[in-house]
Amino acid sequence: MSKIRLRTKFLLSLLAISAGLTAATLLIVSYSVQKRVRESIREELRNSVNTYKSFEKQREESLTRSAELIANLPNVRALMTTDDAVTIQDASADIYQLSGSDLLILANRAGTVAGLRTSASGLDRSTAQDLLRRSLDRGESRDWWFGGGHLYEVWIQPIYFGAPSQNTTIGLLAVGDEVDEGAARDFSNIASSEVVFHFGDIPVASTLAAAQQSDLAHQLSGSAMNLSGTPREIQLGAERFVVATVSLSPEGGPAVSLSVLKSLDKATSFLGGLNHSLMGLGLLSVLAGSVLVFLISHTFTRPLGSLVAGVRALEKGDFSYPLESSGGDEVTEVTGAFVRMRAHMEKSQNEQRQLEERLRQAHKMEAVGRLAGGVAHDFNNLLTIIRGNSDLLIDREGSDNFHRRCVEQIQKAAGRAVSMTRQLLAFSRMQVLQPRVIELNTIVAEMGKMLPRLIGEDIEYAFIPDPLLASVKADPGQIEQVFLNLAVNARDAMPNGGNLTIQTANISIDEGEADKRPPMTPGLYVLLSVTDTGHGMDDATKTHIFEPFFTTKEVGKGTGLGLATVYGVVKQSGGFIWVISSPGKGTTFEIYLPQISGPVPKFDLETKPSAIPHGSETILVAEDEAGVRELACQFLRVKGYTVLEAKDGREALEIATKHSGPIHLLLSDMVMPKMNGGELAGRLKAIRPKIRVAFMSGYSEFSRGEMGSEFPRAPVLQKPFSPASLVGIVREALAESTTDQATKTIESRVT
Repeated sequence: MSKIRLRTKFLLSLLAISAGLTAATLLIVSYSVQKRVRESIREELRNSVNTYKSFEKQREESLTRSAELIANLPNVRALMTTDDAVTIQDASADIYQLSGSDLLILANRAGTVAGLRTSASGLDRSTAQDLLRRSLDRGESRDWWFGGGHLYEVWIQPIYFGAPSQNTTIGLLAVGDEVDEGAARDFSNIASSEVVFHFGDIPVASTLAAAQQSDLAHQLSGSAMNLSGTPREIQLGAERFVVATVSLSPEGGPAVSLSVLKSLDKATSFLGGLNHSLMGLGLLSVLAGSVLVFLISHTFTRPLGSLVAGVRALEKGDFSYPLESSGGDEVTEVTGAFVRMRAHMEKSQNEQRQLEERLRQAHKMEAVGRLAGGVAHDFNNLLTIIRGNSDLLIDREGSDNFHRRCVEQIQKAAGRAVSMTRQLLAFSRMQVLQPRVIELNTIVAEMGKMLPRLIGEDIEYAFIPDPLLASVKADPGQIEQVFLNLAVNARDAMPNGGNLTIQTANISIDEGEADKRPPMTPGLYVLLSVTDTGHGMDDATKTHIFEPFFTTKEVGKGTGLGLATVYGVVKQSGGFIWVISSPGKGTTFEIYLPQISGPVPKFDLETKPSAIPHGSETILVAEDEAGVRELACQFLRVKGYTVLEAKDGREALEIATKHSGPIHLLLSDMVMPKMNGGELAGRLKAIRPKIRVAFMSGYSEFSRGEMGSEFPRAPVLQKPFSPASLVGIVREALAESTTDQATKTIESRVT
């Protein structure tokens, strides 16, 4: 049967029902008559209940409108603004007469009863206060109150000061109608039925006799009370009734209900004899029908109900709600398709959340990077002034040892500041790099010679190189910095010693692997992995390790720029970095750099700097930072140059126009207000074609781009600079000995 289609199941079920009904038709005729009588009574009860609901709805609309009109009366608003309980109580009599209700309550904005009027005794101010407070706590504007043995249907209306849209409440108005024996008799006459109003298990208004009221309260007490309005039969004394009970109170409110009863014995007295003869057949029919209905609902309803519940759970975001999927009918196929669709939706939502998180992180890192680059740019100007003036002081004749030591301390502090600035620039990817084709194995092997002294004897160091490792294009100095930062980070993660393993390898990343490490792209890479056996990191720490100034070390033991610098250098070199770590299992940093084909060029060792040459040419210096400009001019004048100073591009043009003699070189900052260095150089070339050009820059975002594209051979001086680097770049720009020398970027390395 599990493989039978749903349609076949329905056909078989209908066939069985038809055969059973045909066989029992003659015997059920009499039962049908009695059933029709019962159904008629039940229909009358339903109509009675519906009539009361319709009447109740109309009365609710009418009384709600009446409460609104009373609450909006000027004298009511004026009365509530007095906030005097005695005055409100005295004046409430007129309002009570005007309302025509059985209960009137006036309360202040806090819900404290100030005026109380009732048509019957028993409901005191304390009880009314408690009832009002309960209604307000539930947020009900219509409620049922039971106090002093009386049941009231109450409407609560705010009293506004001004227009209701302004929501300025100055008090509350509550009006109520009592449900008493008279109200029960009135509705009983309309419905042609017996009527009982209950508060909980207590009948408060009824048309039944006292004994029948007690018997009804006993049968409908507690869980036995069915408030759905479904008619059912009960026995009250010697008489049977069909009763339908409905709840009149809002959800969460007091248990107020209405029971409508009709005598079954009076309506079916003529069928007494027939009932006795057909009782056996009726019992059998009920049993057979019950079994059949159970089988049908079990077969058809349960799988559909499970699927509907799964859809509702999906609407609430529950992707794991269990569904029945056994069998081979259409419901099973739909359930299977729904399960697959649900899994796909869950996967899509997870991927979307991950993409959104990565996008937010990327935006945050970009903003912090730009901030760090701007701070480093301004700081470079200050360091240029500090370092340059200390160079002038230390070279001054007649300085004693004490002053020389003071100047040397200034230079050391400036050198540390330069190092931190370079880290900020590396993080923000604005540092001037000198990339070239290099072999990682050679750099790691050379750095490994000094590494044991850095990490300590209790850490075992191992280097596993790939003998056929491809070349990469990067700045060797920055790669060394990356290597040292990761080694220091690994050392701090192993305070009690451990193993540090460096490994290189050629890696081919396909699309599948790239998707696991976004935002990597497929291609050929050189992998540099640094693995330690330290305490590792949890997921929360891994999400922040590349952020600037984030550190897990104690205060004063870390700047929080080490891994941020590593991230910046790797990204600026066109690579990717990935971290694998878990608490207690160590950490592995994987750096992927694109492979470069071709031979590795040989570079000569650095030679000792020669003496700074003198000159006699005329140089136009354009720099918006006054301290940097004065320092550069001082350096050049000391070496014999004639210097013209300009604080921006426009002033430089005016000086060049008015100066009658030759100007051999323009030394200009790349970024200045009013006119940048590239535009200034272009306009000067138009009026002085033979002038040479050199630039100064605080970071590489402007060192070679659109502003310098018209002068590809113009050298760039990186701030902060020393006297030697400044004079050197001036001599290089004036000489233009070779194309390679003219196009390279000179970076001042302060030691």
